Amino acid sequence: MKIHVYADEGVSSFSLQETLSTFRKVSPHVHPIGYQKLIESDWEKETDLLIIPGGRDIPYDRRLKGKGTAKIRAFVENGGSFLGICAGAYFASNEVIFEKDTPLEVHESRDLKFFPGSAIGTLYLPRRFAYDSEKGSHASEITLGDESCHLYYNGGCTFYQAEKFSSVTILARYQDAGNQPAIIHCKVGKGSVILSGVHFEVSPEPLKKEGCKEEVVQKLEASDEIRKKLIFSLIQYL
Repeated sequence: MKIHVYADEGVSSFSLQETLSTFRKVSPHVHPIGYQKLIESDWEKETDLLIIPGGRDIPYDRRLKGKGTAKIRAFVENGGSFLGICAGAYFASNEVIFEKDTPLEVHESRDLKFFPGSAIGTLYLPRRFAYDSEKGSHASEITLGDESCHLYYNGGCTFYQAEKFSSVTILARYQDAGNQPAIIHCKVGKGSVILSGVHFEVSPEPLKKEGCKEEVVQKLEASDEIRKKLIFSLIQYL
């Protein structure tokens, strides 16, 4: 599998690091790609999967809106696969509703529209999200079929009324946040899309260096084998 990971303005350096680390265990062909190459080159011809990791969604939109998003959309419709994690999932939805009624509020439409509804976050109020901080981090309790586990959450979304869209399958839910959708699969043309509000790519050990709360890390450590199984099951969808 040939994989490109978006690496440009807005991408969290930590999320990028963990995304590259995780998917290099799956394939030897994992490479970062910047917005200029994404817009100007024929990367689609040598790519099976495009990943947009966590960070800040607005810079993604401002740099890729137009030609960039049109190329990504065509890549998927023609049979390519796309994975959006946290900010990448907001960016790939029809509408972003983020931190409403706060100074961080974002309420805008987006071009990709792989999920036809609204990506809404953050969850777990009154815990407040802060960029470049572990202040709002949480070990989300996620249900995956008959299994449950804890996965790293920091500012992610849920997918509003995902059940009503025939092109969408809910793969996992936030058990500790009203059983709302946490990870979804979307069929787009001939291609396949997975969007995740939780950071399943993040392993527990690096979080210690980031200053993540000990109680969060401990829960993630206890679920790490299920997390690894989840990664391989998601790859099967893609």
